[in-house]
Amino acid sequence: MNRRPRPSAARSGRTAPASSRRAGRSASDRSAAGRGATPASGAPAELPVLRVGFIPGVEPDRFARRWRSGQRAARLELVPVPLSRQADVLGTGEVDMCFVRLPLDADGSGTAGVPGELHLVELWEERPMVVVGIENILSLHEELTVADLAEDPEIPSAHPDDAADRVAVVATGVGHALLPMSLARLHHRKDVVHRPLADAPATRIALAWPRAADDAVRQEFVGAVRGRTARSSR
Repeated sequence: MNRRPRPSAARSGRTAPASSRRAGRSASDRSAAGRGATPASGAPAELPVLRVGFIPGVEPDRFARRWRSGQRAARLELVPVPLSRQADVLGTGEVDMCFVRLPLDADGSGTAGVPGELHLVELWEERPMVVVGIENILSLHEELTVADLAEDPEIPSAHPDDAADRVAVVATGVGHALLPMSLARLHHRKDVVHRPLADAPATRIALAWPRAADDAVRQEFVGAVRGRTARSSR
């Protein structure tokens, strides 16, 4: 039997059901969002970014957690930096601040293109370590002195970023390498051990940034590194 088709809501003049209208609006909204619709007026502006470099051996995660634990004036971005470029990245503006290993030079100024003087906030010291292969007789000591190393050749550093290469050499049983504790731990492997060197000077880690670029955000980060939370009083 032939039946006349029922007229659609659009042709009959009747209003479409509310659920259909809502679905249509939702699809339209999603389409607008996909086209990059601008946020409603009054939305908070995006925070500026504070880029902080850190050299191998420095673990900045605890400082980042402290910074992110409350409302701050900038969003923190951590940038790994080779030791050989710790001064360069400040001079070129690639980072706003940097955890560095001292000395940069005698007074922290004029290094590799850094304009003017640097603020240097010294943070901690690192004990020097002797890295040797597990078959090296020096590995039997709990602590070593410079005199203990007299008969064992040192693997000299060819460039500032060769710590892993030197550890690989001593792993073969040839000589020893001198590294700050954090680098000895960073490059530890099963075929080497590291022992404290009792009578050698420690190295120092500092937070550095150009004096000309000092501002409240950088000072706030210094406070966070020193243990101040977002709620702490100055």
